[in-house]
Amino acid sequence: MDIINEDTVVSEIMKNYPRLTDYLMDLGLCGCGHDSSLKWTVAHVAQKKGIGLKDLLEELNSRRG
Repeated sequence: MDIINEDTVVSEIMKNYPRLTDYLMDLGLCGCGHDSSLKWTVAHVAQKKGIGLKDLLEELNSRRG
């Protein structure tokens, strides 16, 4: 995976960039429950968490190393 984009699924991010797991968990993504946030795309995370998509993408990509 080269870059995280709006269609990237949270579980792919955690698998390919485990150092981002704490950041994602700080956003409240835990993968528990019926509507598992691990299956959400970055765009869905931004919408659900009230974060600007561009801001979230910049943060994730800057933290991935």
